[in-house]
Amino acid sequence: MASLLPFSTSSSLPRNSRPPPTTPTPPSSAAARPSRFRLLFARAAARRDPELAPAPAPQAETPTEQPAAPAAEERRSLAVRTGELFLGLAALLVRGAGAGAGRGGAAVEEVEARDGVVWEQRPEDVEAERRRRELTSPGFSFSAAGLLFPYHLGAAQCLMDRGYITERTPLAGSSAGAIICAVIASGNTMQDALQVTKVLADDCRSKGTAFRLGAVLRDVLDKFLPDDLHIRCNGRIRVAITQLSWRPRGLLVDQFDSKEDVINAVITSSFIPGYLAPRPATFFRNRLCIDGGLTLFMPPTSAEETVRICAFPASRLGLQGIGISPDCNPENRASPRQLFNWALEPAEDEVLDRLYELGYLDASIWAEQNSAELIAQNNQPLPAD
Repeated sequence: MASLLPFSTSSSLPRNSRPPPTTPTPPSSAAARPSRFRLLFARAAARRDPELAPAPAPQAETPTEQPAAPAAEERRSLAVRTGELFLGLAALLVRGAGAGAGRGGAAVEEVEARDGVVWEQRPEDVEAERRRRELTSPGFSFSAAGLLFPYHLGAAQCLMDRGYITERTPLAGSSAGAIICAVIASGNTMQDALQVTKVLADDCRSKGTAFRLGAVLRDVLDKFLPDDLHIRCNGRIRVAITQLSWRPRGLLVDQFDSKEDVINAVITSSFIPGYLAPRPATFFRNRLCIDGGLTLFMPPTSAEETVRICAFPASRLGLQGIGISPDCNPENRASPRQLFNWALEPAEDEVLDRLYELGYLDASIWAEQNSAELIAQNNQPLPAD
């Protein structure tokens, strides 16, 4: 198993800090050769990064000496390959459409005009949100991340410790980012969520991830999240979903009827076709939908200003204006290829702990570079609706 490299900094880390796992001997070039679908993401994420350039397969001198296909590669399921293809396509779309100023940070009205987003907001909530927007800034938007969920947990914990995220802070997210929004709004601690993530990862490592992750995730969320989750989330979190019609369109949801409705929304937001379940799409409120990261990688919040958090190195995806990402501390980090692997197949617990620590550290660096006035804005009382 590949491991995260230690970062060179003297900054203190959150609870449960531990020395990084030792780096194992690199596998043979044949065993390490990525599939052609994975290279879509590698090429999109690392344009000129020599480390991520696809290496040619080793050539034997005679036909009898051709190496056999690696056993690990043979065992790779069609579902995982489908997930790789989908994330590779999403990465290319993010680079092509998200490199401009603030694709995920723009207000809903701007996103609607530019990208044709379907905005599901009740008329009676519009004026209340307009007043709220002036007093609860910044909001935080969490990117799609797959199983890199602990990175978002660590970043969220730091922002809560520093006072940037309070009970009123507007949140938005896509895929794994939508799940972290629901977890924050639920009132559960990030450490408890990390332990639950390890339970899910252990289940997937022992029984498989593809085709069954959706059912396992639903069961975990149903047990972990409170019954009044929808009340805590209404008007505060935005869940990004991709609606399929004649062309994919972003769908933003911020009102929920029940706990089950919230869980349905975040699972739909995480629905990688053919990976989360053995079907090409899913239904949400009678709409045919897939993963929200395809159209709204980091959706806007209801705040006047949105700080975006990306679990992947934003510069490798061609994104600008990202507040918190591995770019905050780029030295001695896991490569985009490693992160991509862990996004689809659960890493070991030591790596999950390390991802949490790195998310916390990156958010700490961002907080040190930003004014404390942002905290004061979030502490102002909201007007009565």
